Amino acid sequence: MREYESPSTIRIPPQDQLATTVFRSDRAECVLFDRPTGNGWEPVTAARFASEVRALAAGFLAAGIRPGDRVALLAATRYEWTLTDYALWTVGAVPVPIYDTSSPEQIRWVLEDSEPVATVVGTSQHRHRLEEIQENLPGLERVWQIDAGDLSRLRQEGAHVPAARVDERRDAVRADDTATIIYTSGTTGRPKGCV
Repeated sequence: MREYESPSTIRIPPQDQLATTVFRSDRAECVLFDRPTGNGWEPVTAARFASEVRALAAGFLAAGIRPGDRVALLAATRYEWTLTDYALWTVGAVPVPIYDTSSPEQIRWVLEDSEPVATVVGTSQHRHRLEEIQENLPGLERVWQIDAGDLSRLRQEGAHVPAARVDERRDAVRADDTATIIYTSGTTGRPKGCV
């Protein structure tokens, strides 16, 4: 993978990272999201989101996700996408989003190139597309499906992980660590990963 970079025009303290904002206590009651439910919309406060991020981050730790590990995310835009991103950033992992409309061949290319250890998929349709090519991806150890309740189970698996361990991992992440690898659409050739 080729790398290109340009100098930053602003200075960010080295201890800051994307997940830092989630754990600020000065806006705990601020509503960050409104989630659709069967009966309308449900507000999600900053405090609740932080709690859910921490619980999922603990689940990723329990599953063996390490700093720098890449975790692909094949799903449509939804609350759980954002939750997964922030939980992965909290533990120092690197999300690799994949367009939810990608074909199995496109998914295979992104997964071969980025070498994730796990994938979070949104639906059974996404999982089916992944299963079509998974045998050619020996490094892909785990697949979690949002609609099948796998993120809830992952949070339960992380219930025994001490909060201090999650904080320790979050505190080890630095502003210059890779946050995500986003692939181009591939309109001019194979998609290219952008750090």
